[in-house]
Amino acid sequence: MQYTWLGHSTFLITNDAGGRLVTDPADERTSPNQPHVTADVITVSHRHFDHCATERVGGDPVVKESCEPETLAGFSIRGFHAFHDEVKGAKRGTNTIFLIEADGQRFVHCGDLGHMPDEETLAAIKGCDVLLIPVGGIFTVDGSTAWAIAKRIAPKTVVPMHFQTPDLGFTLEPVTNFLAAAKADPAPIMIELPSRD
Repeated sequence: MQYTWLGHSTFLITNDAGGRLVTDPADERTSPNQPHVTADVITVSHRHFDHCATERVGGDPVVKESCEPETLAGFSIRGFHAFHDEVKGAKRGTNTIFLIEADGQRFVHCGDLGHMPDEETLAAIKGCDVLLIPVGGIFTVDGSTAWAIAKRIAPKTVVPMHFQTPDLGFTLEPVTNFLAAAKADPAPIMIELPSRD
């Protein structure tokens, strides 16, 4: 599988058979420079404006929101119930963590995760190839909590997302907070900063 960051929490993941999956498409206020792409599948972690702008994705994609395991366009997709905050959804509701598998690789997209996942979820996604995790705080886990979660999951590579960028229409913490947490408490995990280049 290959992946391309489109901005915010939106990634285009392509499998070897040419299947195309987009995660959490953002609206124009959040990601005005998001490239136009087509997809076969869209995963939506929750119904907030910066994660569910499915109309911005071309083609005739299937929108996947449930935790029920399904195989779509060559991707095996399973969701895990989580919350958008640290008080079981009382502030911002629920969130779905998606495990996306194809070509012998396992990607985990955390959506707007707001807490340390439960032990059952951690066990199911432990050792994934790529962990896509929010780090911007305020509405999700912050940089230090995201790094603590990454250490529990122990992916081969962690990719921070959902942080302050110049075109973002609201304020989040910068990715440097996450990088500082990782530097202060290192672990054998590769960090890959998302880039549209």
